[in-house]
Amino acid sequence: MNAIRSGVYPYREIERMIGRARLNELIRRGHAEQLRRGWYRIGEARGDDVAAVRRGGVVSCLSALERHGVWVPADDRLHVRGNSWAVQHLRGPFCRQFGRPVPEAGAVDDLPTALRHAARCLDAEGFVVVCDSVLNLRLMHVEELEYLFRDAPKSVRLLIDECDPNAESGPESMARRRLRAHRVPVRTQVTIDEVGRVDLLIGDFLIIEIDGWEIHGDRPHFQSDRTRDATAFDLGYHTLRFTYDDIVFRWRATLEKILRAVRNGTHMRPAQRAQH
Repeated sequence: MNAIRSGVYPYREIERMIGRARLNELIRRGHAEQLRRGWYRIGEARGDDVAAVRRGGVVSCLSALERHGVWVPADDRLHVRGNSWAVQHLRGPFCRQFGRPVPEAGAVDDLPTALRHAARCLDAEGFVVVCDSVLNLRLMHVEELEYLFRDAPKSVRLLIDECDPNAESGPESMARRRLRAHRVPVRTQVTIDEVGRVDLLIGDFLIIEIDGWEIHGDRPHFQSDRTRDATAFDLGYHTLRFTYDDIVFRWRATLEKILRAVRNGTHMRPAQRAQH
């Protein structure tokens, strides 16, 4: 085989695909270069892949999970993990997993390896958010997550019990977990007759919707949301709408609005509210 796509590859893979002679020719023509021992750039490779391999590792953790389509908390850092030699001899910084480092298979880690490293890099909420996304996208099943972290500390294994494959966004996962910490009775992705599926439902009648601009920022979706809210109101529901920023950056104020509604009995059936 004489063709190879642009990218960053270990030498053994390049040798299998195009052979040493072809690699030498690409290097002479400036279409390839050695990044470190055993690793080469071919053509116009992604900058993150090049940077990670030059640093002495490969793209992993949150950076790799994002490449796999997983919703991850905002983080501008390039997450890199190294093998045993790199961790011992190079400055890094490197992400680590529970247990010993494993050999690199490519410039970007596969999903399970990236997730094992994210478990040590994220706080409890971030880990649940990421696992929710993995489950919702059907990239893994709960049983696979449990097996993947069978040797992790108990605190990590217990977090898997909090995960919800119904959660469709990171802010939704965050809100659910934070509300349950306040013992607020909340359910995710509940379908209501004549209204449709809602992000969160507190009690029986308080709807929480979390709007992302990429989904709700255009006029048709804006109108549809307001029509749904009006229909829900006619049926006795009350809707509170929040944005990504409300959940991620203004949570204290957002939580107070939700708790105030709960204290007022907005989550109860209309007849119960009158008695509340």
